[in-house]
Amino acid sequence: MDKISIPPEWVFSPQPMYIIGTKNEDGTPNFCIITWLGFSFDGGPHLMMTVGGTKLTKTNILREKKFSANMITEDNLWLADYFGNTNGEEGEKNAVPYSYKQGKLVDVPVLNECHWAYECEVTRVIELSGAHLFLAAIRNIQIDKKYADMNMKKIDLSSIQPVIYAPYNYFSIKEKLGEMGEWKRHL
Repeated sequence: MDKISIPPEWVFSPQPMYIIGTKNEDGTPNFCIITWLGFSFDGGPHLMMTVGGTKLTKTNILREKKFSANMITEDNLWLADYFGNTNGEEGEKNAVPYSYKQGKLVDVPVLNECHWAYECEVTRVIELSGAHLFLAAIRNIQIDKKYADMNMKKIDLSSIQPVIYAPYNYFSIKEKLGEMGEWKRHL
C-alpha cells in the first residue's frame, strides 16, 4: 500500500458525538455538541473532553466542575444539530422542544431524548492554548430500559445507533462486522 503525507489538520478525525449538559448560573440547562471526547482511566472510568474557544458550556463547567455527556444517536441527531448550531451565550436554547431531568447522582441536566448518558464530575482541568481539557470521573451512566438485557461487555453499537462526526458531516453505524479475537476466521 503506497501512502502519502498530508498536513495535520482537522481533515479526518471521526469521533462519536455527545450533547454536553451543564447548568447556567440561573439554574437553567444549557446543551451543546462536543466531539473532542474520549475515555480514560484514573482510579476508575473517566471521560476526557476538550472544549475550545469561548463557549457557555466551558464557562459552566469551569464554574460547576460537572456536566452530563448524552450520546447522540440517529433518532436525536437533529436535536443535537440544533444545539450545535445555536449559541448559548445569546440566550436559552428553547426554539425546539426537548425535555430533561436532573442526573441521578450528579446535579446536571440529562436529556430525555438520549438513550445513553454519563453523569460526570471534573477531577482535573488542563489549560491548553485556546482550549481546556477536562478529565471527569464518570459517577453514573443512565441507559434506556430497552438496553437492560444487552451484554455490557460486548455492547452492540448497531442497536444503539450512535452518530459519528467527521468534519461537517454525520455518519451512522449500520452493521456489526465481528467480535474481538475473530481474526483467524478473517485473515
